Amino acid sequence: MEVAGSDDRERMSQNRRGWALRTQVHLNSASYDLASFRKGRIALRPLEQEELGDVRGRSLLHLQCHFGMDTLS
Repeated sequence: MEVAGSDDRERMSQNRRGWALRTQVHLNSASYDLASFRKGRIALRPLEQEELGDVRGRSLLHLQCHFGMDTLS
């Protein structure tokens, strides 16, 4: 297993900071409509729901979910 060097760690840190900034912008964006999501709206499209099926009780890994709204749906 390769250990990350200081340059790699700095790049990863910068990447995390960048995503944190983008996430905050999206959390405050009307396009995500977090208020209705918090009231129970499902963020997934019908096709996505159909393809996934019932996932209750399962462990999930959702790559590129951003701040978690799709995964929580």
